[in-house]
Amino acid sequence: MTSRFNKQRIVQLLEDGEFPGGVHLFDTIDSTNDWSLAEIKNGRQLPFVCIADHQTKGRGRRGRHWLSPPGANIYMSFAWSFALSADKLGLLSLAQGVAVLNALNQININKAWLKWPNDVLINDHKIAGILVETSGLSSNACKAVIGIGLNYAMPENLTVESDVHWTDVAHSVSDGLPDRNVVVTVLINEVLDMCRRYQQKATAIFADIKDELDELTGRDVCVHTENGDQITGNVLGISQAGELRVLVSGQECI
Repeated sequence: MTSRFNKQRIVQLLEDGEFPGGVHLFDTIDSTNDWSLAEIKNGRQLPFVCIADHQTKGRGRRGRHWLSPPGANIYMSFAWSFALSADKLGLLSLAQGVAVLNALNQININKAWLKWPNDVLINDHKIAGILVETSGLSSNACKAVIGIGLNYAMPENLTVESDVHWTDVAHSVSDGLPDRNVVVTVLINEVLDMCRRYQQKATAIFADIKDELDELTGRDVCVHTENGDQITGNVLGISQAGELRVLVSGQECI
């Protein structure tokens, strides 16, 4: 049976208990990111964390639906204020993907890899996704909501209306399923650490995370562009701005 979230235990396990905006747990919520963005507009102090057992309108990149069954996974949003303009956050999603990898390593899952720009996979099966959204933009500051969905113990009889293959923590650990409170706490600690590192280094964070971005290099991919086009080519790597470099008909495209 999936372990229930326990706010007192989560707060006790956090390495840094300084969350002036609070740690908030919900049995059911529409979207942890939407709630967090609304709370930023309402003036809630940062940083804060929002965790839900179930989302009714969970979403991923480009508004895609994020399957969020109750009592099964981790749906979390972490709100942080950066003394950086929004155009300096191009690497934040990838950096937080590395934070997820670090969290998985801590619970003895060492075979995950980061797929550009915001998915974490194990053997090409999705275990987690990241959605970064911004608010309160100015020339030298912005607030970011880092949403993370991590599959913990998906129901075996769940019908997924998607061509995306999934996996979860329960199917990826070999030495016993860790408590869900422990997993979410490890995740929060890694996200917090990455936010601090990103604030200090900004785009220079690329040097710290570039080794984790090599898994796609050399693969043939089909990329959907912002205007709806599709590009098929061979991946050359990730640029220092966080863009995917693809070789198409002998010419590099970003």
